Amino acid sequence: MRWYVIKAVSGRENHCREQAVIQLRVRKLEGFVGQMLIPAERVTEVKRGKKVTTERKLYPGYIYIEMDLNNDVLEAVNGVDGITGFLGADPRNPDPLTKDEAERIIRIATAATAEEQRKELVQIPYKLEDRVKVKEGTFAGMEGGVAEINPAKGELRVMITVFGRQTPVWLEVWQVEPAA
Repeated sequence: MRWYVIKAVSGRENHCREQAVIQLRVRKLEGFVGQMLIPAERVTEVKRGKKVTTERKLYPGYIYIEMDLNNDVLEAVNGVDGITGFLGADPRNPDPLTKDEAERIIRIATAATAEEQRKELVQIPYKLEDRVKVKEGTFAGMEGGVAEINPAKGELRVMITVFGRQTPVWLEVWQVEPAA
């Protein structure tokens, strides 16, 4: 089996993959197809004071498929609504990925699901020394400067003045807002 690239409508990759799997199963062609991958990463951002985790496609509009090149498989996949064809000059004979390209895509796709790399990246809208105000918790209403940023955990170390002394406090990024 070789790896090929399916072009799909951006934003509908997951739906197209599901429909392609159904079409292949209905036509009893699953034996000609191995994996179908859509490399993506999980990103956590703070929006309107709430922590929101989304999935971001690394290559929007593309699905990677491992298959034996076969006219029946090409017909089944190309017949799915939202799929615009395969990558390559000839629609009846798509260009396979090289071995190196395929290994790189597999590595990227599996790294996104590997346990040790499953940590979500948090988009932190603050820089060192920015003034922030605590929105909730023990220090709600207090202000301080950002002294350290830990993007892996989505935390900020904020220096807050308590009883006349600078006190470092670790807060999650969604617990603070820019100071006025």
